[in-house]
Amino acid sequence: KLTLSAEYYQRKTNNLILSVPLPPSFGYITSTVSQNVAAMENNGFELQLGYNDRAGDFKWNATGNLSLIKNKVTRLAAGVTNIEAGGDADVGAYNITNTAVGQPIQSFYGWVVEGIFQTADEVTKHAKQTAATAPGDLKFKDTNGDGVIDVNDRQYLGSFIPKMTYALNLGANYKNFDLSVFFQGVQGNKVYNATRVITEGMVRFFNAGTQVLNAWTPTNTKTNIPRAISSDPNQNARPSTRFLEDGSFLRLRNVMLGYNLADNSLQSLTKGVVKNFRIYVSAQNLLTFTKYSGYDPEVGNRTPG
Repeated sequence: KLTLSAEYYQRKTNNLILSVPLPPSFGYITSTVSQNVAAMENNGFELQLGYNDRAGDFKWNATGNLSLIKNKVTRLAAGVTNIEAGGDADVGAYNITNTAVGQPIQSFYGWVVEGIFQTADEVTKHAKQTAATAPGDLKFKDTNGDGVIDVNDRQYLGSFIPKMTYALNLGANYKNFDLSVFFQGVQGNKVYNATRVITEGMVRFFNAGTQVLNAWTPTNTKTNIPRAISSDPNQNARPSTRFLEDGSFLRLRNVMLGYNLADNSLQSLTKGVVKNFRIYVSAQNLLTFTKYSGYDPEVGNRTPG
């Protein structure tokens, strides 16, 4: 009736291919070159539990599995302390990810948003951001305490790799009928919603989303959308926790209901030509529970749109 398996593993991967920055003095048009330079380590735990039972013609089963993983980079190329990548021309020269020893590979990297400036006095008392910072702009955290908001205040903000992956498969049979239901989900990963950079970032005044209609104004202060201003002088659209969302989800992957025609009746009707005949209906991805605001929490790339 019961099945149980548990495993712990440690996987070390060497010679990862990463884009290594080239010194400008080399004179190449491209700024990076792909090399087998890095190494990483995955430590994980996997658990699977199953249950099977029956009562007369009714049989049912349930199988659940859980996987925990921790990823970290253990080595980079000689002389390379970190590798930043994922920059978007629409939001300036800042990169979105950073790979460094001791951190998960290609971790999200940027500024921490503390809120929106409401008054000029708040701007004056806060660490200096830009010369044009004003009420309605995002307030970025001075993480190193030097009184200036710059690239040194960027932090590791999370990983695209889920900390936990889980699934539940339920099945039942009654005479010639069968039913299966499959749930699957992940927990603890982040998604950088690049679509919101375009629709909410206000780096350009076209193709924006309706969210910008709720932008901060002196009479509309209870909002998380900063003020609308040409050229984004405070760099409100820079990579930050503003566009980083919880990618956790639980999804009803599949539901299937089937019916098998009785073998004796089938062979009698077809004179032994057909031995098995099954009718079924199925549906995929019926329900998804997530806090992610984009189209799909399983987004596979950061391309806007």
